[in-house]
Amino acid sequence: FGSSILVLSPGVTPHHQSSPASLFEACGTMGKSIRCKVKKRLRTAKRQRVDAMIIAPRERAHSEALKRVAEGRQVTLARPKNGFLYPKEPDAIFPQHEIMKPIDFRSENLPMARFAFRGNRRKYAGVEAQDMKELSKTHPKMQVLAGGGAVMATTGQKVSKEEAELFATAHRNPAAAAMYAAPASASSAVAEALAAEEAADEVADDDKEMEEADPENAADHSRRPLVKDTRRVKRTAEARPRSANVGKKNKPANPAAVSEKPAPVKKTAGKTKAGGDKMQD
Repeated sequence: FGSSILVLSPGVTPHHQSSPASLFEACGTMGKSIRCKVKKRLRTAKRQRVDAMIIAPRERAHSEALKRVAEGRQVTLARPKNGFLYPKEPDAIFPQHEIMKPIDFRSENLPMARFAFRGNRRKYAGVEAQDMKELSKTHPKMQVLAGGGAVMATTGQKVSKEEAELFATAHRNPAAAAMYAAPASASSAVAEALAAEEAADEVADDDKEMEEADPENAADHSRRPLVKDTRRVKRTAEARPRSANVGKKNKPANPAAVSEKPAPVKKTAGKTKAGGDKMQD
C-alpha cells in the first residue's frame, strides 16, 4: 500500500542494481558486432544450408526449363480447375495447403558450425580441406510436414502439383503433354554423360593426389627452381656514372698513336750576362 515494488532480474541482487558495473557483470558479456569474425563464420554456415536446401533445387529447376527451351520442348502447363466449383470435371482438383518443415539453423545441427569458434585457424590444406568441403555439403532435403499437392475431385487420388498440372494439360492439349513428357534429345544425353565422366575424373584425380605422400629426405623435382634475379643489379650498374680512370685502366695502347719520344735535353755549363757561372749560381 503505497510502497514501491522492485522487480529484479534472475540472478541480480539489489546490490547489483545499485552499481552499473556490477549489473553488467551479472547480466552477461557484451554483444557481438556485425564485423565479428566468429559471427561471420556462423553466418557462412547458415548460408551454406540455405544454398543447399533452397537455392540449389530452384536453380536446378530453372536449368531444366532452359534445356527444354533449347531443345524445343517448352510447354506451358495448364492450370487445373477448382474441385469446389467444377466437381464433375475430370481435371478438377482440391488444392491442399502445404506446411513445410522450417530450416534448422541450430548450431548443434549445422555441419560447419563446429568451426565457428574463437581462436580457430582459417587455413586448411590436404585431407582437412577435402573433409571440410565434403562436410559443408551434408544437408537434409526440404520436408513437407502436412498437406501439399492436390486431391483429384473425381477419383479422390492424391497427386503432386506438377502431376495435377500435367494431367490437366493432357486433358486439354494431349500433344503438348506428350512433348513435355518426351525424353531429352540424344545430344543432351551425350552432353550430360560427358559432364558426369569429367566430374568423376576430377574426383579420381583429387583422390590420387591426396593418396600420394610427400617425399621424405628427397628433392622435389616437379617444382620450378628459384633463380636469383640479377637483372636489377645489372641495370643499376649500367645507369651508374663511371669515373674517368675506369676506362683507362688495363686498356691496350693504340699502335697508330704511338710516336717516338724526343731525346732528352742535356744541360751545359755556361755563363750568365752578369759574367757569372750558371752552375755556380
